[in-house]
Amino acid sequence: MKNSIYKGLVYTLSLGVFLLFLYLVYWQTDNDILFPAPHDSISTFFNLLGKANTYLVILASLGRLILAIIISFLVGGILGILAVRFSFLELFLKPWITIFRSVPLASIIVIIMVLLGLNNSIYLIVMLVLAPISYESFLNGLKSLDRYQMMALRLDGGYTFKSLFKVVLPLAYPFIKVAFISSVGLGIKVLIMAEFICYTDNSIGRSIKIAADNLEYNYVFAWTLIALLFDLILEGIPIIAYKLKNIKK
Repeated sequence: MKNSIYKGLVYTLSLGVFLLFLYLVYWQTDNDILFPAPHDSISTFFNLLGKANTYLVILASLGRLILAIIISFLVGGILGILAVRFSFLELFLKPWITIFRSVPLASIIVIIMVLLGLNNSIYLIVMLVLAPISYESFLNGLKSLDRYQMMALRLDGGYTFKSLFKVVLPLAYPFIKVAFISSVGLGIKVLIMAEFICYTDNSIGRSIKIAADNLEYNYVFAWTLIALLFDLILEGIPIIAYKLKNIKK
């Protein structure tokens, strides 16, 4: 209980310092157009939350993100499991993973936009960024498993569909959880940037671009707050679900 109160106080202090920093920038800029007052952005944030169209935009971006994360996890997970079993595949994929992790995001977005067009680019852009993270998390998670447990598993028939979900993946859960949290945070950033550049219909990225083009930076910050809230909720879902599962046990 005391630890929770302490954490809450520290988080509150941290948010207070950040808010103070924003006000210092606002006072230093002294220009409501270039940098609106934080309380104006917060007011705009609540104003957006009161509009039905805001939730349609959020749901559209959420759908794109969830689909991209699911496909990225499936591709990365399957390749990670196979790479643990077959060392040749791990060596073969290593240059690919290095390339996709090193290439600037702007280059990826531009190249894919040229090849696929604006409407079809979003999913592939996000997947190419997230799939390497999922792959390395599954690979490292499975490699870190206790070798005696894995030897016992091999004696029982090796990787079967049942043992994979009953034994292997639960043991590798800490790595998978980190991969999911990283994928959500990074995925939202990549998705919104791609939506911004591709001017995707019904998207947070397009809403930010329209606000920026109209010099309505209070709306830019308000949509940024919505994206941040969006991120916190998605990251918290698996953590809360895991804790509830343990409580029931």
